[in-house]
Amino acid sequence: METLEAPYLLLAAPELQDPNFEHTVVLVGHHTLEGAIGWIVNRVLEEKATGLLPEPLARSLNERTPLRLGGPVLTNGLIVVHQSEVPGVESVQMAPGVRVSASPDVLPALFGKDQPEASESGIVKGLLVFGYAGWGPGQLEKEMEDGSWLVLPYEVAFAFPRDANALWERALARLGVRPEAVASPPSSAVN
Repeated sequence: METLEAPYLLLAAPELQDPNFEHTVVLVGHHTLEGAIGWIVNRVLEEKATGLLPEPLARSLNERTPLRLGGPVLTNGLIVVHQSEVPGVESVQMAPGVRVSASPDVLPALFGKDQPEASESGIVKGLLVFGYAGWGPGQLEKEMEDGSWLVLPYEVAFAFPRDANALWERALARLGVRPEAVASPPSSAVN
């Protein structure tokens, strides 16, 4: 199977039971023969970002800035996945329209008290995430072949949503899939 060109969105198949990915929407920012990396965009943590950051940074942020669990692979700090280059802030372009920064300078630039939370269409400039989703060589391709994932072409409204509530359901609907209409494979339990 060929690799898909990032960016794109992975939607957990309705029958996927893995608690790390059940009902998730994953923004894939890098996918090569060596593996893939992405961030779950619809897992918002109850803890606000301001509660985890040192005081000078926390004070500069909008207190409603959500913190998202980017995936089961934990990191030593928070990162920001964002759409476009931020002047004066170091970042890496992962794919067109997907950049990543671990610089503290990105926080007030994208999530500062004087920054709008989202555009009128509900799109945010960036996502503050803890952790990521990663796959080794051929792993994601195998999971796709097994039917664990559905692929939605990149749409900024699904990649950078302000409102993550029911995002999975909205993304499935965009593909024309109704979760209740998908049959689960028969159980392999032995009687």
